[in-house]
Amino acid sequence: MFIRVHPWLLFFMNYKKPNHRAAPRPLSVYLGAAMGMVSPDISDEDREKHRIAVENMIRGIKKYQAHAYYRDTTDLEQIWADGTSTLRFCPAKGAAKNSILLIPSMINGSEILDLLPDRSFTRWMAGQGFDVYLFDWGNSVDDDGLQSMDAVIERLAQVGRFVKDRAGKPIDTLGYCMGGTLLMGVAARHPDIFGKLVLLSAPWNFHAGDPRMQTQVQLGTPVALQLLEAKNLLPVDWIQNVFAHVNPALAISKFSNFLDMADGSAEEKVFIAVEDWLNGGQDIAGGVARTCILDWYGRNAPAKGDWVDLSTLEGHSILVVAADKDILVPPESAIDVTRTLPKATVLKPSCGHISLMAGRNAENTVWTPVCDWLKGLA
Repeated sequence: MFIRVHPWLLFFMNYKKPNHRAAPRPLSVYLGAAMGMVSPDISDEDREKHRIAVENMIRGIKKYQAHAYYRDTTDLEQIWADGTSTLRFCPAKGAAKNSILLIPSMINGSEILDLLPDRSFTRWMAGQGFDVYLFDWGNSVDDDGLQSMDAVIERLAQVGRFVKDRAGKPIDTLGYCMGGTLLMGVAARHPDIFGKLVLLSAPWNFHAGDPRMQTQVQLGTPVALQLLEAKNLLPVDWIQNVFAHVNPALAISKFSNFLDMADGSAEEKVFIAVEDWLNGGQDIAGGVARTCILDWYGRNAPAKGDWVDLSTLEGHSILVVAADKDILVPPESAIDVTRTLPKATVLKPSCGHISLMAGRNAENTVWTPVCDWLKGLA
C-alpha cells in the first residue's frame, strides 16, 4: 500500500479539541478513496506524487480543524418563525423596488446564501434594490410540522403568504438546490402566492445527465430504508456518504489547495465558511426522506409529472439556472423542467454547484444575470 494511515491518526483527526473543528465528514470515505485511487501498475513517480497529494490533503484537513476563523453569526433581523423554521430580513439599500424570498435546501443551512459580508448573495441583492427574505429550515427533524413532504410544502406556503402580505404583491422567489425543487412543488399548488421563480441548480429529472449522484443514492437505498425503519429519520452521515462517493477525489484537491492558501486571505475565509456549511448538514425526517429517495431518485416522479402539476405555472416567468460543471445536480436534470414549461428562460453558467454562490466569479456569471432577469433587464 502506498500510504499507511494508522488507527491513532484516524482517531486524532476525528477528535474535536476545545475550539477546534471536527474533521470533515465522512473522513473515512475520503481517506479510503484517496488510498484506493492508485492503480497497482502506475509508475513509481506517479505513485510518489499521489502519496504527497494525500499527505497534503491530511495536512490541509488538520489546518482546517485548527483554524481560528469562524463565520460571524448573522446580524439579519428575524421577523418570522414557526417550529424550527425562521425568516430573516435584509432591507434594500435605498428605496426598495423589489422583494425576493430565498429558499435553501433542507440538507444544509441557509448560510450559503449569506456566506460572508463580501460574498453574500443576500446582501448583494439588497444592494441592488431588493428587500431580501432569507428562509432557514433549522433542524427540521425536531419540528413536528415538517415530518412529511406535504407538511414541508405547506410550511413554504405559509412563509410565502407572510412575505406576500408584507410586500403587498406575489413574491418573487429563488430556490437553491433541493430548495428549488420544493419551490416548484409549493408554487404549483399555490401559484397565487408567487411571482417570478428562479430555480438555482434545482434537480427535476433525477435520471438525467451524469449518473453518479443517482447511482450513489440507489446503492445506498437499502441502508437508508433500514435507518428510516429504525429511526424514522435519515442521518446526515448517510447523505454525506453519498456526496463523498460522487466525487471522492475532491477532498484531495480541495484540502491540498487550502493548505497553500495565504493565512488570513479572503480565499481562505471563503473556504472555511463553505466547509463549515457543508459539515453542518442536518438529518432529514423520515417522511421527507422517503419521498426524496423513493419518489424522486427512485421513480423520478417530478419528471414524470406524478408529483405536482406544473400546468398551473404556465403564466409565471421562470428562470432555470443550470451550472454546466455541476455533478450533484447535472444541468440536464435542472433543465428538464422546461419540457413542461417551455417558455422558461435558461441560464448555463460555467461553474459547479457550490460556485453558484461561493465562487469568485459568482457575481458576474450568476448573481448579475439573475438580478437583471428579475428586474426585466434580460
